[in-house]
Amino acid sequence: MGGIISAEYPRLNMPQLLALEWDAREARVAVGRTRGREVVVEHAFAVDLLPRDGAQDVADVNVGERIASALAARSIGRCDTLVAVGRTNIELRRLSIPPAPPDELPDMVRFQALRQFTGIGDDWPLDFVPLESSEPDTLNVLAAAISPEIVEQIRSTCHGAELVPRHLVLRPFAAASLLRRRRERALAPCHLMVDLLAEEADLTVLVDQQVALVRTVRVPPADASGTSTRVLLGEIRRTIAAAHNQLRDRRIERVILFGAGEEQEAIKSQIEQELGQEVETYDPFSGVHLTSELSSNRPEYPGRFAPLFGMLVDEAAGDPHEIDFLHPRRKAAPVSQSRKYAVIGAAAAAVVFAIVFAFWMSLSSLDSEIADLTQRANGMKDQVTKATKKKADAKSVADFLQSDISWIDEMYRLARDLPSSEDIILTQVTLTTRAPSGGQIILDGFAREHEQIRNVEDSLRNDGRQVVSTGGQYDERRSDYHWRFKETVVIEPTDQAKAAPAAKEAPKAPASKPEAKKS
Repeated sequence: MGGIISAEYPRLNMPQLLALEWDAREARVAVGRTRGREVVVEHAFAVDLLPRDGAQDVADVNVGERIASALAARSIGRCDTLVAVGRTNIELRRLSIPPAPPDELPDMVRFQALRQFTGIGDDWPLDFVPLESSEPDTLNVLAAAISPEIVEQIRSTCHGAELVPRHLVLRPFAAASLLRRRRERALAPCHLMVDLLAEEADLTVLVDQQVALVRTVRVPPADASGTSTRVLLGEIRRTIAAAHNQLRDRRIERVILFGAGEEQEAIKSQIEQELGQEVETYDPFSGVHLTSELSSNRPEYPGRFAPLFGMLVDEAAGDPHEIDFLHPRRKAAPVSQSRKYAVIGAAAAAVVFAIVFAFWMSLSSLDSEIADLTQRANGMKDQVTKATKKKADAKSVADFLQSDISWIDEMYRLARDLPSSEDIILTQVTLTTRAPSGGQIILDGFAREHEQIRNVEDSLRNDGRQVVSTGGQYDERRSDYHWRFKETVVIEPTDQAKAAPAAKEAPKAPASKPEAKKS
């Protein structure tokens, strides 16, 4: 299906928007002009970022200069710039917090994120989206944080391209926004979006059109051996399993594959045959207004432009981006009361002046004392109110995080059940409590073979525990343990009794583990 071809139009007084993202292989750019609350896309192209003629190393490629040259060749000047950032560059986690008024929610989310995220600081930009919760006393959010260093790197690259980023948007949320806008009536209640990029694939689960789970996995370049497709199918299978484990009573009903052409049709056929999932392809160019020139000269991989088109459409419509690190959700600034205070102060001054004038000799010292005491009392009232509120918030969160987990037993269980260090190594073990009881264990590590990751998952599911897996990612930089994995074990109170280690049982040789840290 072709895009919506827009008739030729005058460009005067039509603001121009530029959407941009890049990885190690290429940068992708989409440029459009707003027309009312819609956008007409004029340019959509990729910029090669690989070293040229072996004269450069990958680290020496100046991304900003390459982008600037491509923009200049198309006579694209400075304009409002929207930048997409991938899942691998940020910290993303589902958080549960006590119910709170909307005005207090940003502070509550940041307070909880500082406890549960790995290594974030007070200066990290953090944004979030509320999620539906089946528990009346719990509010779930999907929170994302990015380091200031990465934000500065993005600004520096944009500066090299003579651009200034106006928004910094999480890529899977932008693609989901485009799909919701263009396919609202046809979307299944629970579906998986697959966006195959140059060297990564975004796997995003939407429940009732709301992003519930986001994974980004590395996929080898396509070749005749079919390795790329096999890795992608394995990651899709793991994402579906993780979604079913996390969502419990919901099931993936359909897979939406971004793109058009023979490659997408071949992947669609294999997903349907091997995974038994209903699959449909969606061409992002079919749902946006295009100039006639772009419609007849579309890029080679149209599916990779879904996040860029999503940002352009949202910006033109005046809708806030769901996750925007340059404009995160914050507590609303108090309304200025200066005019009100000025009127009250003027009236009070007039009254005081009249009283002082009439009773100067007898009451001047008393009026001064009253005014001083009143001011001090008001100042102390504000301090007491703020301190009481902070104390109540802290107690609410502390009570919510109360748990009864025996972490010694849990570490014993890991040492007993996990494969040996000949098969896997652990680089980090994170122990976290959650309210009202229970907790979770997050394992980060490497395996020699991809199949050994499944052995890890099977051992963690002993005693019927829930395990959420992010799958394996191949790391060619390692010479022995090639496959990176991350597993999350959810511990319910009843699981503790089941998993209590036998006193006489000796654990087998455990995998190499770092010292566990407790959040």
